[in-house]
Amino acid sequence: MAALFGMLAATMVLLGAQGIRMARASLVDDLLASGEQASAEVAQRTGPFTRTVDLLGRVTQSLLLDLYGTERIKRLAWQLRAAGQPADVTAQTFIQREAGFASLGLVLMVLAVLNGQTFIGVVLGTLFVCWMHTWLLLTLRRRQQRIERDLPDFLDVFAVTVSAGLPFRVALQRVAEQHSGALAEEMRLTLREMQLGVPRRQALEGLRDRTRSENVASFVTALLQSEELGTPLEEALRQISQEVRRERGQQVRRQAAKSQPKVSLVVTICIVPGAIVLIVGGMLISNMDSISGLFNG
Repeated sequence: MAALFGMLAATMVLLGAQGIRMARASLVDDLLASGEQASAEVAQRTGPFTRTVDLLGRVTQSLLLDLYGTERIKRLAWQLRAAGQPADVTAQTFIQREAGFASLGLVLMVLAVLNGQTFIGVVLGTLFVCWMHTWLLLTLRRRQQRIERDLPDFLDVFAVTVSAGLPFRVALQRVAEQHSGALAEEMRLTLREMQLGVPRRQALEGLRDRTRSENVASFVTALLQSEELGTPLEEALRQISQEVRRERGQQVRRQAAKSQPKVSLVVTICIVPGAIVLIVGGMLISNMDSISGLFNG
């Protein structure tokens, strides 16, 4: 009876959240209107579980939008843009799905608490509430790693193209078209901003802010310094490429040093017990007669 009452109460909370604070800011209304078509397109490419979460999020997203506020929505849109708009998820779709996961986590937590599993309920609720932001941070980190991995080769080809006599924008566009991946996408976006009238400095600074990569920041800084000081672009690009490769090598060595304790832990947990079992088992099998005589004696 108590479990039924809890489920009914949770359902009433989820359904009643739709009518909370219907008069929202104009930015929120525009966000919902612009993201409606994108949400429908994304929903066609998702699985049954995700569609169920999105359906639940449509009921409760208005409350979450009010909690976000204008500034956090802008920041979320910027983070999704920096992550490469993964799975074509817009800010509205992200908030809707986050609301769905949070509502599902709340229902599971209430059911677990009513069954006496308070700790499990709290863990499940926290996991579902933080799921979307954790996914976004991991996606953003993987994209940054791919950008840092592709940057040295991109700069080498870019330097050769510039040395052939092509202007900066033409050379950058040609190299970006010949490459694929996150770095090429960011370069094409930077070129598109320049074509729309954004100054080169502002467009390059936007590239640096979106990628959040130390190597890309070095590349942008060197380009801006070359433009200010009048240094030949080809020479600056070669120096940047060498510096980026050196920095990338140091990063790989640091990552290898951090992974060594993890490898040692895996070896200790997995291989050492198996080796001990083999050694002890071999000793027992080879001395089976002596052991049998000891017990039979």
